[in-house]
Amino acid sequence: MKLGLEGKRALVTAASRGLGRASALALAAEGAKVAVAGRNVAAMEGLVAELRQAGASGAMGVAMDLSDRATLKSGVDAVAREFGGLDIFVGNTGGPASGPFLSVPREGWESALNEILLPLVDLSHAVLPHMQAGGFGRIVFVTTVGVKVVQPNMVLSDSLRLAVVGLAKSLSIEFAHENIMVNCLCPGPFATDRMEDLIKASMERDGLDRAAAEELWLDEVPARKFGDPSDFGAMVAMLASERAGFITGTAIALDGGKSRAY
Repeated sequence: MKLGLEGKRALVTAASRGLGRASALALAAEGAKVAVAGRNVAAMEGLVAELRQAGASGAMGVAMDLSDRATLKSGVDAVAREFGGLDIFVGNTGGPASGPFLSVPREGWESALNEILLPLVDLSHAVLPHMQAGGFGRIVFVTTVGVKVVQPNMVLSDSLRLAVVGLAKSLSIEFAHENIMVNCLCPGPFATDRMEDLIKASMERDGLDRAAAEELWLDEVPARKFGDPSDFGAMVAMLASERAGFITGTAIALDGGKSRAY
C-alpha cells in the first residue's frame, strides 16, 4: 500500500532515541523529508545520516529544547525554511520521573507540565500555520497507555498525557475541515531506553530482581512481550499519511492488549 508520504515534510521531536527515533526512521523509509529535533544538533548527525540511508528525500537536525519556548518556534521556522513548508508533526516528549503520588512534590508537577504538555501547545501553535498554508497536516502526539488504564507509580505521566489527549481532541475539531488531522498514539511497554530506565527504577524502589521487574511491566500485557519500536513507527507513518484523511481525534493504543485487560 502506498502511503503517499514521498516528499512530505515532517518534524519529529525528542527523536534521538526510542519511539521518536523509530518514528523518524519510519517516515524516512516512506520517502518523507524528516527533521529530527533535540537539544544537541551535533549529536543528531548520526541519525540524520541514517534517515538519508533509509530513504528520506531530505533530512536535517534542528536545535530544540522542549523546556525553552523560544527554541521551539525558531526550530519549526528553520525546518519550514529548509523544506519549503511543513506537513507532519510527531510530538514526542521525554518521560517524567516515576513514583507514587505522595512522593511527587509540587515542583515535580510543574516540571512535568513544562516537559510534556506546554511544549506540545507551543509547537502546535508554531506548526499549524504552515499546515494551513499547505492545505495538509498530520499531527501525532505520543502519549501512553496510561491515558486508557492507570499505571502504578506513573502519576505524572498518566495525568499530563491525559491533558495531551484533550489537546488533540480539541485541535481535531478546530482543524479537520482544513485537512489537518490530529491523533494520539498510546504506547504500552516498548523495548526502549525509557523502558530500561523504568525497569531499573522498579528494581531499586521495590527491591526486585531483573526478571521480577520485567514481569511487573508485562503481567497485564496479553502479548507477553515488550513492543518493537519499529511497530510503533509503522503506525506513526500510517497516521501521518494521506491514507489517514478520515482519522482524527482518536487515541490509539499500541500496548500488546494491555488496555483490553481491564
